[in-house]
Amino acid sequence: CHAEMDKPILFLTTLAARYLPGSVKSALYRYPPLARRIRDQLNRSLENGPVVVEIAGGELAGMSMQLNLQSEKDYWLGTYEPELQQAVKDLVKPGMVAYDVGANIGYISLLMARCVTPTGMVFSFEPLPENLERLGRNLALNQFAQVVQVVPSAVIDASGEVDFQIGPSGGTGKASGSAGRRNLSYSRTISVPGLSLDEFITREHHPPPQVVKIDVEGGETLALPGMRRTLREFQPAVLLELHGPEAAEVAWHELTEAGYRVCRMSAGYPTVRSIDLLEWKAYLVALSRA
Repeated sequence: CHAEMDKPILFLTTLAARYLPGSVKSALYRYPPLARRIRDQLNRSLENGPVVVEIAGGELAGMSMQLNLQSEKDYWLGTYEPELQQAVKDLVKPGMVAYDVGANIGYISLLMARCVTPTGMVFSFEPLPENLERLGRNLALNQFAQVVQVVPSAVIDASGEVDFQIGPSGGTGKASGSAGRRNLSYSRTISVPGLSLDEFITREHHPPPQVVKIDVEGGETLALPGMRRTLREFQPAVLLELHGPEAAEVAWHELTEAGYRVCRMSAGYPTVRSIDLLEWKAYLVALSRA
């Protein structure tokens, strides 16, 4: 059943998430003492463990997810990566095919599914077994199991088994050979299926995407070379989170060589004129120049 929101702090937080403008919510997060006090108050009122809740704010407002509210408040409140949410809303349209590479527990897959219905389709790529279980649950809660096809694989540069390093959270695992986040502690390594998007489309005959979101913790250095043909032939819009200079170099080369304009994931999608202007962690939108 849905988590009870009968405590005053939970009720007020839900109302704030639902009705406050995004700029106000962002301002609250930028004031650490206030943000910390709100977070501490919430943690004292919330269960520690997965519960089914209605999303209070953001582009998924009104939908349901199984979340641990102690650690996944941003999903519940709709404050998770607002620029990415806006980019999905701007670029993913009804009838499209969209790929969610690094789907985790399905927040962006659900948003893509909401955008492509009634005739489109989403492919969600996620290799971590713990995430796959919750991803399936979250799709079923919103009756999107027929819209979203889950692909239990890591997206890399060539198909085959790959070692996958388990990070401190479900969102920080990565395929061996990835760049970025070398300061994290990885508790163990498991073997998972790997595939390239080029082979997924050309050899397995899946429909090519119009939009691809990639958030794979430095695995951009593998995923982008593995979709070189897809970029050149089908020119999908790419929503990309970069992790470090090595990933930036690979992304800049692959995207510009394929005829893309690299833009910041912000209002108006301003063009990035030089790779030297990219920060260690950057959120980008790549759009075809054609």
